[in-house]
Amino acid sequence: MDQDTDRLEQSKVQLTKDKQDLSDTQQQSRAAQPAVQASPAINLNNAIENPPRSQQVLPADLTAPKPQLNTQGQTIGRLINITA
Repeated sequence: MDQDTDRLEQSKVQLTKDKQDLSDTQQQSRAAQPAVQASPAINLNNAIENPPRSQQVLPADLTAPKPQLNTQGQTIGRLINITA
């Protein structure tokens, strides 16, 4: 019975120490944190550039190739004559 009483008393003392350590740690943490400054509001209305249609250009791999012309001005490679 005495052992239980001693253990209970030791546990209470340890709990008091742990609570004090926790309190000290929390105070140090709060003191170490810099004051948080509010960041300026971001306006997303102009976040994406929308150039006029005249300035918009598709990448080369998305554009259709321009037809090639022979010396007579005929398109080459468009139609294949399969009648032989």
